[in-house]
Amino acid sequence: MSLGNKILHLFVYPAPGSNPESLSYLIADQVFRLFNESWINALTGKTTYYVFIVCGKYSFSRIILKSLFLCIIFTPEVSAEISFSTKSLLISHKNTEASRNYLFNRFRTQTYFDLYKNYSLEIDYELFPALTDSSSDISTISIKNSKTRIYRITDLNLLLPGTPDSSATSRNWHVEQNLDRIFIRYQSGNLEYLLGRQAVAFGAATISPTDVFTPVSFKALDQEYRPGVDAVRITRGFGDTTEIEGGIVAGKNFLPGNNGAYLRLHFLHGNTDLTPMTAVFKKNQLLGLTLQTELVKVGFVFDGAVVLQRESAAEKNSDGSEQWAQWTIGLNLQWSQQLFTMLEMHFNSMGTDNPGSYLNNASSVIYQEYPVTLLGRDYLLPSFNYQISPLWSLNSSAYFNLNDSSSQTISGLEWNISENWLFSGSFNLASGKNSVKPTQKKSEFGDTPNSFQLMLKHYL
Repeated sequence: MSLGNKILHLFVYPAPGSNPESLSYLIADQVFRLFNESWINALTGKTTYYVFIVCGKYSFSRIILKSLFLCIIFTPEVSAEISFSTKSLLISHKNTEASRNYLFNRFRTQTYFDLYKNYSLEIDYELFPALTDSSSDISTISIKNSKTRIYRITDLNLLLPGTPDSSATSRNWHVEQNLDRIFIRYQSGNLEYLLGRQAVAFGAATISPTDVFTPVSFKALDQEYRPGVDAVRITRGFGDTTEIEGGIVAGKNFLPGNNGAYLRLHFLHGNTDLTPMTAVFKKNQLLGLTLQTELVKVGFVFDGAVVLQRESAAEKNSDGSEQWAQWTIGLNLQWSQQLFTMLEMHFNSMGTDNPGSYLNNASSVIYQEYPVTLLGRDYLLPSFNYQISPLWSLNSSAYFNLNDSSSQTISGLEWNISENWLFSGSFNLASGKNSVKPTQKKSEFGDTPNSFQLMLKHYL
């Protein structure tokens, strides 16, 4: 797609009945005055095209979308690449009480615009149609972890308009939506600027305590893409081995108590990759360190963080302090071209070693503000991947809670049917004591239903 040297003349009209003093009306008026046809043609001598847009009441997100649209259409040369992917997941859950079946689908579009000179724009949008056995399950399905959406100034409605209400027992389906990416990138020498909704991911372990803004939830159905957060980021490189990065992450309505910020240094020395960082999130403070190196032929990973909880929060650590620590330490080994193994240990001081206190502890402020997904304190995390052939691979990973002796194991077989098609089947098996009362757990994974999953993915 190319606009050549032509100029688009944009008219933005508020919807009928809009307040003349409203933000939408003022923006429309200013856009009209700024891009007046007479001086554009006089100044450039280029052809003017007209685009008419009728706008309703302006939310912050709509202002951002219109601003990005302006950036695109007033760019002399624009090229676009569009990709599309689908994912279908059939899940069967079974526990001691009943079995549940789910059909989950994801449709994702990714559009990349190469704008003027060193500017680019990316927009990713997702739809999640889901079908369940019972309408009561609709509210309990976690497609993407809800904690991954707390760092967004505003957002689309979770449910697509027109989706049947959960009370409509005759149609047990719903459609979720997610505007996952919409950001501008500018590159100038060794400086990179990113503005908008983007993935902000830290850490190198299966459970990364430094990954404070977009953690991956092992309970979510879709974990393939890191959820986007609203942020401004600046990265500067120093040579080939060092870079410094800082950013501001915006929360709901951009209120001070909902926002976050970070600063991290990343450098490579020999075969050691070291990333110290500091962050502020919801008025809490974090000091973190990620280290990756190689000991002989064994890979070593450390990911840890110390969190200083804000003073207004009521709860304290078991020792009476407001400081919390999490860390993951791991070893990995590439035995051959086919076999890769990893063993990690995870410590979570925010958790508890008393299963009866799991639920009460998880309702604490620090659990809601810091991306803690596990309930206990001590964990063992083994995993392996075996490449049977270029088209077939076998993988397995497990979470072992060492405090209550419960576990969850996920094992699967993947088949690369062709370049753009992937098929897989997996088992999710849980073990541990079952809860007698729903308000008091006997183990972390004992109540997790066993499940079988079939997945088909296509990329276009």
